[in-house]
Amino acid sequence: MLRQRDRALDGARATTAGEDARGPRARKGYPVWRKWFRARSTDLFPPFYLWVGLILLTVFTLAPFVYLFTSSLSEKQELLSGHLVPHRVTLDNYVRLFTGAGAGDFIHAIRNSVTVAVWTTVFSMVIGVFAAYAFARIRFPLRMTSLFAVLAMQILPSISILVPMYVMMRNGVQIDLPFTGVVLYQSPPLLDTVWALVIAYTTFSLPFVIWLLAGYFQTIPLELEEASYVDGCNRLRAMFQVVLPLSLPGIAATAIFTLLGAWDEFMFANAFTQTYASKTLPIAISEFIGKHGMDWGLMTAGGFIASLPPVAISLLLYRYIVSGMTAGGVKG
Repeated sequence: MLRQRDRALDGARATTAGEDARGPRARKGYPVWRKWFRARSTDLFPPFYLWVGLILLTVFTLAPFVYLFTSSLSEKQELLSGHLVPHRVTLDNYVRLFTGAGAGDFIHAIRNSVTVAVWTTVFSMVIGVFAAYAFARIRFPLRMTSLFAVLAMQILPSISILVPMYVMMRNGVQIDLPFTGVVLYQSPPLLDTVWALVIAYTTFSLPFVIWLLAGYFQTIPLELEEASYVDGCNRLRAMFQVVLPLSLPGIAATAIFTLLGAWDEFMFANAFTQTYASKTLPIAISEFIGKHGMDWGLMTAGGFIASLPPVAISLLLYRYIVSGMTAGGVKG
């Protein structure tokens, strides 16, 4: 009997010690839900408020996109009545968009958007990579002043130079020797061409590319390049074999943002294009608004089609976007 009592006492002590080791939340009678309202030392907010914020952010972010999709599957009567969820799902809007009277113009606008976005990204990245490397690695007079001047070009409102850019595109781009009057190149008028948009978008993408990549290149240890110089590399070869491979996340993220910016631009495309030979997708969608009416079905279907490439790129290349924005190069 005495042995059984001693064993029972030892078991009770062990149970009590285990509960004390697990903390007050494991004790009987402690409400588990209270941990959702208590922030740990490493948290800014309790978990409950954090999850509420994330849910609200998700709803407010996805709700317009979901409503655009459901509206594109609705009939005209339901769209005009303001139904959020269509009572009868139909693909008539997409059928009219790709097989109707203006289907050829809409498809051509998609091709123009792809052409403008791709060439803008290529030109901006090729020029921007070399310029950013020069700002990051080469010491020359007024280097920081020039870098801040590039940033000022990015801050400059685009509408402030719309008229000068329009005049330049109307007369053609001219390259001459300063103060000599010698013209090296004179292009034909560029209005109503995709190249007018490529040139205009590149001028506004370059400051963003240069500023972002210059900061990224500066985070790469200079010792890596110096080691390549010892192995016989010159500056250009060190740039291509050392700096650029280590900077691929930042270059990829910058290229993605440049591509998306060129894809969505509206103001310059509206000013520089008059026919569907050069009109891009945002302009084609805006023209579903007529003088005496608006085709809501075609507009919602076209808007959903136009939003698919940015969404697909963001989802597929999310890893590169995050790593390029947060990695900050290679730490020594």
